[in-house]
Amino acid sequence: MNFHPTNITLHIVIAGIWLSYFIIENRLKAQIKNSGTKETKLFVIKQYLKFSKVFMLIVSVGIAVTGILLVLFNSHYGFFNMSNNHWLATKQILFVIILINIFINLLPSIKKVTRLIEQNATENEYEKFLRKIFKANLLINILALLNFLFAITHKFYS
Repeated sequence: MNFHPTNITLHIVIAGIWLSYFIIENRLKAQIKNSGTKETKLFVIKQYLKFSKVFMLIVSVGIAVTGILLVLFNSHYGFFNMSNNHWLATKQILFVIILINIFINLLPSIKKVTRLIEQNATENEYEKFLRKIFKANLLINILALLNFLFAITHKFYS
């Protein structure tokens, strides 16, 4: 069995799953906005936070591991090499920005909102951090979409 086709397939599947997060995250945000009672809203927020945390950790690690393996086992690729495969170097830079955003903005904000909700904070107290999560997720989603577009279009401009 050849490892490369399996790894590239896994990389593509994880990227596709990541793109599905656009739809799921927007639905969860709409449910938060449209939830009637405070208890319902808090329940949906907690689900949104858990989902975002687990999802981002799994897909970011999955993409990182499979992407690194693709580069290591393909002699035509390299890390952050703009002179050859500039599309790949751009993807790698964008992915580093995604990882920084996940680990510096998203996860600490999720932790903060979770803690505030557990402490029965008012909506105003956790709303600021919830908006920060929404913005971090938006940036991550846009960069993930750009990475996906670089991947599927690089043959047209390489």
